[in-house]
Amino acid sequence: MKFYIETIGCQMNVNDSNKMAEILLEKGCVSAQDMLNADIVIINTCSVRFSAEHKAYSLLGRLKEQKEINPNLVIGVTGCMAQYASKEIKSRCKYVDFVIGAKETDLFSQTISKYISTEKNFEANKHKNNEVFRYITIMRGCSNFCSYCIVPHVRGPEVSIDYNEIIREIDKAVNDGAKEIILLGQNVNSYNYEGINFTRLLQKISQSDKVERIRFMTNHPKDFSDELIKEIAVNNKICRHIHLPLQSGSNAILKAMNRKYTYEQYETLFNKIKQSIPDINITSDIIIGFPGETDEDFKATFEASRKLQFGGLFIFKYSSRPKTLASKLKNTVPLEIIKKRHTLLLEDSNIISKKINEKYINKVVEVLVESFENNTAQAKNSQNIKVFFDTDNNLVGQKVNIKITKVLPNSMSGILQ
Repeated sequence: MKFYIETIGCQMNVNDSNKMAEILLEKGCVSAQDMLNADIVIINTCSVRFSAEHKAYSLLGRLKEQKEINPNLVIGVTGCMAQYASKEIKSRCKYVDFVIGAKETDLFSQTISKYISTEKNFEANKHKNNEVFRYITIMRGCSNFCSYCIVPHVRGPEVSIDYNEIIREIDKAVNDGAKEIILLGQNVNSYNYEGINFTRLLQKISQSDKVERIRFMTNHPKDFSDELIKEIAVNNKICRHIHLPLQSGSNAILKAMNRKYTYEQYETLFNKIKQSIPDINITSDIIIGFPGETDEDFKATFEASRKLQFGGLFIFKYSSRPKTLASKLKNTVPLEIIKKRHTLLLEDSNIISKKINEKYINKVVEVLVESFENNTAQAKNSQNIKVFFDTDNNLVGQKVNIKITKVLPNSMSGILQ
């Protein structure tokens, strides 16, 4: 049987999809190129924004037509939206065969077995998520309860995974050929399992000779310790990139968001990281249009972006989510104002990012090659910036030196040295 998994949302969903794919391959299934050619289609959903849910229902609408043509098509819905809207999905989409929420991922193997006609373990189909980098989930859930975020409601409270299990999964990944390990969690730097905190976990992972690079996301400013900063500064295996969400430059909005820090505290942390790790690239998240955001609040965010000079910003329009405290707030910001503020900040952020990247012009940087197609290689440097270059050879998985000749806000290109 052929399967296709459509992943919506964050890297944790990508990792969950990869694990489902491994299970399907172990059961003798093969991967399909698209939904139209699949016997099993799984939509792995996200609930962080309304647009993600709209996309899921749109895909399910297309699958309804497909199932009318092929009644044997197996359709499954998994992930965060499946967790909190299970009844709605089953009611609106009666043709869906199974729904498995984000808290119930362990049920996937048992559930999918009911729909697979013959189970056979094909070693040739052994799945490798990616031979260059591998996502490793180190914790699940979140206990922060930011007022805009649905994650604690759909993924449950924060739970750290046994570090021995994490190490075993990393050993398997590097033995399969992974060069870079990307640690995932809603709040990775609050990891703590039986006294092993996040800094100690990084030290344990670094002891493996086969692990060449370590990245992690996402961090919460309130848990970014001096100990962690020192470890990143001295540990050459840890990439020089930190994603540190700010969300707003206004203390009034940060308080309403329940972010548990002020802008001044964030700025102090930001500067401390920059001073300790001069070559670090710090990127961030910003939410535009949180209920009650005034022109002055937005101005504070805009000025914070200019002052801190992020290497890149992910800017999101506020989306009301059910069960969250923010969904009960009445003083919403008109959509046309949100769009205007979003455009202003994005355009200014891109100017800043490009200016920061210009320091690489005519310099040689080390990159890890991630993909190769049509004589063009895509790679990343330690700072998590994409680097493109032309080559006749497939260098995927290799570290090479590139002389940078052109920069854009989110990428660079150059010549192989």
